[in-house]
Amino acid sequence: MSRRTVHTLTSPHAFTTWLLDTYCTLPLDARQLAAAAAGLPRLRARAPQVRHVLGVHKAFEPFRYTIGRLVASGPAESRSAAGETAGWFTDELEERAGHLRQLEAELSWIASRPEAADTGLAAIKGFNNVRFYSDPAPRWSRDLDLFVPDWEAAHTLVTVLRRRGYAFDEQECPWFKAERQRGRAEYGQVFLVRRQGERFSRVDIHFGTYSVGFGEYLRCPLTDFYEPAAPGASYQGLDPTGSLLVMFAHALSDGYVSVKDVNDSAAIALTRGDDVDFAVLAREVRRHALQPQALLLGGHLARRYRNEDVVAFAASLRQAAGAGRRSPLWRTHDRNWHRRAVVNADHAFRAALSLRRGPWQALRRAVQCLVFYDRRLSVRVGTRSPAQRLLLRLMARTDVTRWRLRPDACPTVIHTAHPVLARALAERAAVDGPAGPAPVLRPAPVRGVLTGGDPAEGQIMVIGGDVFVCSWDQVVEEREAALTARVLHGGGSPSDDV
Repeated sequence: MSRRTVHTLTSPHAFTTWLLDTYCTLPLDARQLAAAAAGLPRLRARAPQVRHVLGVHKAFEPFRYTIGRLVASGPAESRSAAGETAGWFTDELEERAGHLRQLEAELSWIASRPEAADTGLAAIKGFNNVRFYSDPAPRWSRDLDLFVPDWEAAHTLVTVLRRRGYAFDEQECPWFKAERQRGRAEYGQVFLVRRQGERFSRVDIHFGTYSVGFGEYLRCPLTDFYEPAAPGASYQGLDPTGSLLVMFAHALSDGYVSVKDVNDSAAIALTRGDDVDFAVLAREVRRHALQPQALLLGGHLARRYRNEDVVAFAASLRQAAGAGRRSPLWRTHDRNWHRRAVVNADHAFRAALSLRRGPWQALRRAVQCLVFYDRRLSVRVGTRSPAQRLLLRLMARTDVTRWRLRPDACPTVIHTAHPVLARALAERAAVDGPAGPAPVLRPAPVRGVLTGGDPAEGQIMVIGGDVFVCSWDQVVEEREAALTARVLHGGGSPSDDV
């Protein structure tokens, strides 16, 4: 981006893109440092907006890294101004560094447990990708993402973590999917948190396989991409090919290509580019309809960098994605709610066709995907409006009580300690008194999980002693709240197996 363009940026997205591209992508040459030096006056004029963008995109660390490079080796006339900027955001950076150290300690502790030795545990995403950086300073992670091959192993990890003081994250929703007619057993994700004073550590356990968008999943086992995470480590990581595949799949969750994706890819190109199996990557990218994000990322790397290794990597990436035209739906650094819905609907349609599910099935999934993503993702207790009831009818649903799981139907499993739901249940108990007899809770076909209720009155899932109510649109109606209250207060005794 030219110096003249810097001074004509007006829209929030234009400023965000300029800031992240100029200061938060890995600086590899003098040209990039010169562009960063030229923009320093604009930074000083918009410091509060800079803080907001860096917070939203989790980019304080790469920003500090680039500013540090300017101080050390940038143009001489800019080093004083860069030195002043280097003092920004000290509190945020210290807090985030402490958080990262805590997660590192938790990963070491988990990996050292004898019970975890046979789970097939692997670190994925942030704590895996940091291995590819020659200098890890720019890479930060908020959560610890772990993968295990099945629910049995996930159950073991949950047990280990809960004994350490972890609890299910009340603000996140565990989920289970499956597609048994195609040989896919349970897969999903659970979220656990351990609070230590003002700090916390969160562990996200992915099990079975990695989800891709609304209703698909990686057909290839992630274990095919395992490699030692470090000499002597008792857990695995993903090799560069598997890491890129997970990156493209996760981009659907965001609905855009993030600055972390750009930096992780550049780091792989610089340190492990020769280890990427582009033939396998091309097969899996096309098989799972991930071409748009791969094309966008390859093009972005080619425009941003002159480094030979990164340029060659970007060309191979574009070729692996089919070297077609970039999709207008996909953008970098654009956290847009409605765009995410459209991007995922487009993927749901293309993925269904690529897997020969048929055009009507593809169209159905695309519509359901739009409904699923383009909605308020906040829990509400009350009555659904006519429009909400109509949208609910369009969404894919399943019967959790009979464990009839589907890949394109995932209920929001709301913890009864979620602040909104817990307040409503407490008010109900104060007004109505005893809730009445509890419904029967039956063991699911997987260890440590009970289900109860029925699709008409509400569905309940119990994992250990934690009770969750299933909702398809994050609205909990009166009958569902009543069912939940009976489980909590009506004398039922959920299993304490987990």
